[in-house]
Amino acid sequence: MSHTHTAMIESVVDGFRARFGDADGVVVAMAPGRVNLIGEYTDFNEGFVFPMTVDRGVYVAIRARPDRRVRVTSIRYDEFVEYDLEQFEPPTPGSWQSYVLGVVEELRLRGRLAQGFEAAIDGNLNIGAGLSSSAALEVATAVALQQVAGFEMSRVELVTMCQYVEHNYAKVLCGIMDQFACGIGRSGHALLLDCHSLQHENVPMELGDYRIVIISSEVKRSLASSAYNTRRAECEEAVLHFSQHDNSIRTLRDVTPNLFASHIDELSPIIRRRCRHVVAENQRVLDTVGMLKAGALEGFGELMTASHRSLRDDFEVSCPQLDLLVELVNSTEGALGSRMTGAGFGGCTVSIVHHEAIPTLAEKLADYTARFGLIPNVFILQKNSEAGLVDSLPRKSVSRNSMRQEQRG
Repeated sequence: MSHTHTAMIESVVDGFRARFGDADGVVVAMAPGRVNLIGEYTDFNEGFVFPMTVDRGVYVAIRARPDRRVRVTSIRYDEFVEYDLEQFEPPTPGSWQSYVLGVVEELRLRGRLAQGFEAAIDGNLNIGAGLSSSAALEVATAVALQQVAGFEMSRVELVTMCQYVEHNYAKVLCGIMDQFACGIGRSGHALLLDCHSLQHENVPMELGDYRIVIISSEVKRSLASSAYNTRRAECEEAVLHFSQHDNSIRTLRDVTPNLFASHIDELSPIIRRRCRHVVAENQRVLDTVGMLKAGALEGFGELMTASHRSLRDDFEVSCPQLDLLVELVNSTEGALGSRMTGAGFGGCTVSIVHHEAIPTLAEKLADYTARFGLIPNVFILQKNSEAGLVDSLPRKSVSRNSMRQEQRG
């Protein structure tokens, strides 16, 4: 267990004790954030994505109550909420309560939660960095409640419920990738997900001397939400056009490269570019998985860089800061490829870099600071995490039911 992981467990348990008086009977659940290696803006088009969990996430210390009282404290925001289970009032969409209490209410409505609880929540994901802190918060809450309430729910059902919460409580019309990656991604693997069928495969990440390097641009993604909605509408316009030629086409996932090429001149320049990105990006995901399985890391890196060019030029969701970070990585000997990841207009890049080249890359980032006045934050992904119960501090008294849940987890 890493020092950071242990420190987060201690932090959330200490926060629980500070709010509720003691930590007897507490269990701790965690859900990691994710970085998308390739497959951007393909999820809401029901295409392919290839995310990987990271080694940071959201931690929930939780204990069942004998009544129906819900008591939750957020350590990061220094806020506390308390109510009776049947007296739920929708929180402000987008607030941390909307994600957490939305999960609580959905579990109650689905007949999975009939008792109260008290919980403390903390995390070490940079909010707004594109590492999916909101999905990690939803999944960590659901996994923690499953432990104390003991209800049966498959992990796929759990993560699709979390997506429903984000749509209907947080009012964010996200695709399924974030919740799926945070809840189903496995340590040492990346996740190939078909966003149409939800078929998925955890693919081993055998990188040898190379590392996944995540660099936060420290640019707030102020344009990401409006751009997301605009790009989604543009993709829907493209689907409408292609469905006139083939009524089986429901999303851009159904548009093959040949079909796109045969009708390219019928599309407006903007719609043509948006469609070209999605069609090509779906193929890049499948090619990336093939490269990884064959041990062809250079090909993997080339596809990452091709993805960035497509996102920059065809989908137009990059920004000068992200472009410079990608340029600095790709000009470093020992780097195989780099791309923006997430919604764009800020957030992070993800790269594959030889471990001996990382110090050189870190020195080059001074050029970024000189140009933009920002100090980028670098994460070197050594070992990624997976959602579930985590080893907590020794506890003097844990109920037998909690012990059985821990053994199952």
